[in-house]
Amino acid sequence: MAKRKNRNAFTLVSLSFVMILLVGVYIWNGNREKSSDTKENKTQQEENITVATIDTEQVEMLHYIGKDADIKLVLKDETWISESQPERPINQQRVGNIINLVEKINARRLVSEDATNLSEYGLDNPKAYLQVTLKDDTSLTLKVGDEAKGISGYYGTVNDDNKVYLLNATYGTGLDYSDVEFTAIEDGPDITAANIDHIQVLKRDGEDFELVNDKENKYDRTSDLYPWVITKPYEETYAADSSKASELQSKFNRFNFQTCVDYSGDNLDQYGLEDPSASIYIQYFETHTETLDEPELDSETGEEVTEKTTYEDKEYKIYVGNQEEDGDYYVRREGSDYVYTMLKSDIQAMLDVDIFDLMRPLILIPNIDTVDRIAITIDETLYTMEIQRETVKNEEGEEERKVTYYYNDDEIDEDIFKDVYQKMISAKYDAQIKEEIKTESIDPYMTITYHLNDGSEAMHTASFLPYNDSFYLVDTGHTIRFFADKRQIDNIAKAVMEFNTEE
Repeated sequence: MAKRKNRNAFTLVSLSFVMILLVGVYIWNGNREKSSDTKENKTQQEENITVATIDTEQVEMLHYIGKDADIKLVLKDETWISESQPERPINQQRVGNIINLVEKINARRLVSEDATNLSEYGLDNPKAYLQVTLKDDTSLTLKVGDEAKGISGYYGTVNDDNKVYLLNATYGTGLDYSDVEFTAIEDGPDITAANIDHIQVLKRDGEDFELVNDKENKYDRTSDLYPWVITKPYEETYAADSSKASELQSKFNRFNFQTCVDYSGDNLDQYGLEDPSASIYIQYFETHTETLDEPELDSETGEEVTEKTTYEDKEYKIYVGNQEEDGDYYVRREGSDYVYTMLKSDIQAMLDVDIFDLMRPLILIPNIDTVDRIAITIDETLYTMEIQRETVKNEEGEEERKVTYYYNDDEIDEDIFKDVYQKMISAKYDAQIKEEIKTESIDPYMTITYHLNDGSEAMHTASFLPYNDSFYLVDTGHTIRFFADKRQIDNIAKAVMEFNTEE
């Protein structure tokens, strides 16, 4: 009985002890949360310290030191100019951003009331120094030192009073300029890629390149499906693939300057621009749409027109010099002495054009509606294909067009004729010849000549000269520059000789 009472007493004491312990933990945790809330509130308060303010409308002078820059700017006739180089074009927006940055200087907290060793904070040799002077001769001075470790912000002092603050990170990133970044950069032209009609790249060393959108049909083309022509580097013109030309247009509408490294034009040779390595020239057009004061009638459709669109021709040219340390290129716009840098990727996209890849691969592709007669010579044997068109009257007395197809003067089925024709115009350039080949003693294996009825009485001819087991040389009456796949040309010859749909 006594033992049972002792056990009950012991249990009661143990439970009381546990209860007291739990109450203690609860009270300690509550105090801890209150303490944490207090610290959080205190930190929140510290993150909103306003150290200084200025009236930005009263600023008339600015002195900035940072990176390699040590520049004094003064406001003259509402324009910021360099005190020592008044002819230098200054980036007005950049100066405005700096002034707006210090309109109200906020700090996260006060780090030291009276710092005796500013080097601890990188403030003995600050990464950025800014002095802003107002019209009443008062000024604000800001120094930005090291970036704080483990927390966002930079150490800084305001007005040289040795109080060190933890400034918001924006003061470190917003005052991080080199000297060249204060020079204004002109905007490149706003060019719609699809509006580019003419591209020319001339090189001091290497192949020139020129691409023209032949809207007025100035060049001899065998198909209106391919209006783009390549006029350089060859003495004769070649049709360009329209989709490839479209891709190329998108590489010639980005003239974005990065920095202005020289605005005097006195040291062009220093940048390789006295004798440029290349020039890049484009012609393009801009569209302008205006609302008419009074509606007009369209002479063709008779519909009422309320807007009028006009087209303005434009051109733009830059010269390309040396590459700087980072690989970007020095460039100069024609008519300007300013030397800018442009991204390596943008310049090389315009200089490194694969001309053969840009070409229309089909050697001759006349529209069948313009063809009257085709003469094909294979191993000195002549084969002819002819299309005769005439207007006749049908049973109802109505006029209609009658087309008759002939092979070697014999009438042939239209489908068979067109099948062979389709094989003939599919002949392609396969590769570019990299070395000079003498062809005087080589007789063509096959020659195809198209006689056209388009009013020009033109003839388009291509000959295929034996070269090796893989290629024929392609001769279109100009310098022989390209190979054709031997298998394809042999298949065309076979189709002409057999004149059926079987290969």
